Order: sequence, then C-alpha cells, then structure tokens
Amino acid sequence: MSISDETKTTPVAPGVAAGSTDLNLRIVGHAIDASPVTKPMLGVIVIAALASLFDAADAYLLGFAMPGIAKEFDLKPETLGLIASSTLLGMCVGSFFWGWVADKWGRKIAFTVTILMFSIFSGASGLAFSVGTLLGARFLCGVGIGGSIPVDASILAEFAPARIRGYSNGALPITWPLATFISSSLALIVLPIWGWRGLFLCGVVPALLVFWVRRNVPESPRWLVNRGRHQEARDALHYLNISDAAIERSRAAVVNEMPPPVLPPAVFGDLFTREMRVRTIHTWMLWILPLMASWGMNLWIPQLFVKLHGLPVQQAVANMLYISFFSVAGRLTVYLLSEKVGRKPFIVMGFTGAGVLLLGQIWTTSASEFFWVAAIYVFFMEMGLCGSTIYLPEVYPLHVRVLGASTAMGLGRIGGAIGGYAIGAFMGAGLVTGMWIFLATGCLIAGIATIWLGIEPKGQNLEELNKAGAEGAAKRLRRGEGAQEPLAA
Repeated sequence: MSISDETKTTPVAPGVAAGSTDLNLRIVGHAIDASPVTKPMLGVIVIAALASLFDAADAYLLGFAMPGIAKEFDLKPETLGLIASSTLLGMCVGSFFWGWVADKWGRKIAFTVTILMFSIFSGASGLAFSVGTLLGARFLCGVGIGGSIPVDASILAEFAPARIRGYSNGALPITWPLATFISSSLALIVLPIWGWRGLFLCGVVPALLVFWVRRNVPESPRWLVNRGRHQEARDALHYLNISDAAIERSRAAVVNEMPPPVLPPAVFGDLFTREMRVRTIHTWMLWILPLMASWGMNLWIPQLFVKLHGLPVQQAVANMLYISFFSVAGRLTVYLLSEKVGRKPFIVMGFTGAGVLLLGQIWTTSASEFFWVAAIYVFFMEMGLCGSTIYLPEVYPLHVRVLGASTAMGLGRIGGAIGGYAIGAFMGAGLVTGMWIFLATGCLIAGIATIWLGIEPKGQNLEELNKAGAEGAAKRLRRGEGAQEPLAA
C-alpha cells in the first residue's frame, strides 16, 4: 500500500497534515522493541556512558583541587564553599534549562552541546585567573553537567528496546562510582606535577573526543515522528539498523490499534495533569529526599571519621576509598538484575535500607562500627539511586520525558545542598542524633512511599506505559492550547 493509499484509510491525528501518516509513535516504538540489539544501539550506550563518566569525575576532581585553589587564592572556608556550591547551582540550572530545550527542540542538540559546554568550561576552570572567573567557569561547567545526565538517560530510554532498557539506562549510574577511582588516580599523578589547574585541563581532550562522536548520533526517532518529521524518523531507525522491512512488520503488527495521539510541546503544567501528578510528586520525592542524605554524606563521611572518631585525615580518606567499593557493588547489583527483578523493588529496598542504617549510626561507638554501618548504608543508597535513575525517564510521556527527568534531578541538587548544609548545622549544634534522624527520615519516606506510588516499568513499551499521560496532554492540543507548528514540516 502506498503512503497516499494509506492516508485514505488511516485516521489522521489532530494537528498532523494529511499525507504525513507514514509513521506514528506506536509503529516506531514497536519497531525498536522488536529489534535485536544492534551495534549502533550499543554504541549510543557507550557514548552516553563515557560522557557520564567525565561528568562525574569532574565533580570529584573539584574536591581534590580545593586545597590548591584555597592556597593559591588565599581563600577563607566560606569562599571555598561558594566555589563548590557554584557547580551545584549550575547543575540545578542546567537540569531545568536543558530539559526544556530537549523536549522543545530535540534531544540531539542537548545531547551534543552539554558535553561540549562541560569540556570548554572545565578547561576554563584550569585557566581561571581570579576567584570570580573560577566561580563563573564552575557554574557554567555545572550547567553542562546538569543537563547531560537527564538528557542522556532520556535518549537511551528512547533508543533501547524495552527488554534491555534497564541495562541501557543503568550504564549511566554505573559509571559514577568508577569515576571515584579514575579521579583519585588522576589526582595522584597530576597534582604533584601540574597542580590543581592540570586536573581540570586533563579532562578537556577526551570530553571533546566524545563530543565529536556524539554529534553523529541522530535525533530520537520517537521525538521526530511526534513532530511530523517522518523521513528523518525513518533515517534514525535505519541508523539503529532497523530496516524498512522491519518497520513494515511493525506497521502490520499494530495495524488494528488506534494511532497514539500527537503530543504538544512541553509545558510545566503537563507534569501536574490528573494523569501525571502522582508520578511527578513521586519522582520528586525519589530525588529530593534521598539526595539530602547521599550528597551530604558523600561530602561529610571523611570529616565525620575525623570529628566523631578522631581518625587522622589520611585514614579517613582511605576509608572513603574502601567504602566506594560498596558503592560500585550496589550499583552493579541493580544493573545486572533490574531486567529480571524490576526497578521498583530496588528503589524500595535501597532507600528503606539506607534509612534504617542511618538510624543505626546513632548507636555506633567506634570508628570500626561507623565504617561498616556507613559501607552497608552506601550499598543500599547506591542501589536505590541506580534504580531511580533507570526508572525516572521511563515514567514520563515523550513530550515531557526530559523535562520531567531534569526537573526531578534539578530539585535533587537542591536537596543535596540542603543535606550538606544541614549536616554542618547539626554538627555545629552538637545534635548528632538529630542529624541521623533527619537524614534517615527522607530515605525512609522515599522508600516506603514507592510501595504505593511507584509503578513497574520493566519490559513495558514506553508508549503503553505512558498512555494515560500522553492522552491527557493531547486533550490540551485538541483544545487549541500549545499548537505545534513543526508538525506540518
């Protein structure tokens, strides 16, 4: 059947010009889910994972650079803290901004520009000639980092068949603890020779190489077909080694199903439609509450060894390195089993277990006890965070997928800043027990709430999983709100 013949018999979705119904979201989604795992699919996963590795390593490198920065610019502790906070603030802004860009103008622009922005301003950090220029460079570097992670997670979810989506998205968080070892090794080699500036400059060339490769990755075929750009969507499927014959088999498989609605450009209100508000509130809980403990503890564990148990700084840093092995183990557990067990059980077990172990710190009396409780806490916390990272882009419809994911992650940065500050405030006031209760409560709420509010996306087609949210947004388009001009392209 020709395209012109098909147009006579196939209902035309609202806002789509007649004759442009060559593909729709259901055909594209089925074609991807029915496809074997191809080399280009694996290539996209590796490219995204490498960028995530550089992003995470940069955050750790800042910690190793701090003593040298403080010495060169003769900084007070509060100014040094402002430099660290500028990166976190940039990540928050980047999450919101690039999420909006990716949903409005496409995943590809954010997929390529975020890593370029990160590499340029990481290098600029190493060339900073004043505190002001360093603050600006770190902020803009954070904007790139903050946008890269949710955009990468979303594009992987849209490129990967449903049966391997857990492995695909799990490739991002699995790189974060590995970045600890890479940045630590780099610091040992580079700091004695080139100092703190050399640390930032070392990441520029490999990041630029990743940018060079990422620019060849096509736009998401799901995003393209929703914009009415059918030939480009077909070309993107060809890039994944999905042939025209496979596309036609998918067309035949879904021929009796109504085409999914055309989705309007993202607006923030779509996160709180009747169909989406519970998912939005739940994902915000998953990222704000546990990250108060995660970011706070990552910053403070070495200092807690020193302040609470009197260990020398060198031993505290060594203990943190040992604890990072438990971080890798927690994330690997989820990565290897999420397609068998699901995402939801790991989120529940991870955050609930982390909360219980934080409460357990109330009764630790020695450095050894503190170490083992902290190590097991990290295992459970990283299990929950890895599960949440895989889960997040799966539970939003196409048109707000990156906006939803990036908003939750951006708010998580704010939660992390609150946690880091709160630990210092509790410690300064001598309220150590209150500190553990505060950190544990957020984790327990997130874990227990997931039992009732969470869904299980394992193995499900993205369009079917988000059908209700997509139909709710399509109602807005049919009412004439948010007309989508590119659909006629």
